[in-house]
Amino acid sequence: MVATLLVVEDDDDVRDLAVNVLRDAGYRVLPAMNGGIALVMLEQELPIDLMFTDVVMPGDPDGFILAERAKELRPNLKILYATGFSGLSRAEGRARIHGTIMEKPYRPTGLLREVARLLASDEPSAQAQQEAPVHR
Repeated sequence: MVATLLVVEDDDDVRDLAVNVLRDAGYRVLPAMNGGIALVMLEQELPIDLMFTDVVMPGDPDGFILAERAKELRPNLKILYATGFSGLSRAEGRARIHGTIMEKPYRPTGLLREVARLLASDEPSAQAQQEAPVHR
């Protein structure tokens, strides 16, 4: 069975790259340009196995809040975050991390490796049990 991935990224070029890399690897990919669109997709009965989301996006919700809402809707959803902010030092507030964080820029091979690892995992990552700052 082919996994379905929701890719949430506000930068068109970055989103297109991720979508193309993942589709070329055989995944079914649903692109979303912001957290609001992603939430609408998550509220539908679409089969989504993993959400790959940027952390810092304009508007509401950002990637961490999106993941919070996504996990309320779909408790078994796997989450992979991407951020260009090393250590998230510019973040404010606090939120629970529900997956793994990849730093941008990431390589296509690294993205594919993390997606495959998360999809194969039955256990939440150790990082998912920690709290982390959130950029609002």
